[in-house]
Amino acid sequence: MKRRPIHRGGILSAGYDARARHLDVEFDTHRLVRVENIGPEAADRFLNSGSPGSYWRDVIEEGYTIREISKAEGDAPAAGKKGMDDLKRLFGDL
Repeated sequence: MKRRPIHRGGILSAGYDARARHLDVEFDTHRLVRVENIGPEAADRFLNSGSPGSYWRDVIEEGYTIREISKAEGDAPAAGKKGMDDLKRLFGDL
């Protein structure tokens, strides 16, 4: 997922995947975490906050499931659902 620079409140960058409903946050310590099952409104408020560090502590840290992820996992493109064209390429017309 592509993260955008934040550089405020101890946060280097963050990015949101609306399809997967997760928010990836990289801190100034280079620790990378994923907030799971976060809606677009909360993610948008965090990404556009004038004080993202405070929003993180007050809202996200206490209210969501957070897990540490590797840089490779954070940089991987979001896994999408297979469309009908993908299935036809794999299995042909059934």
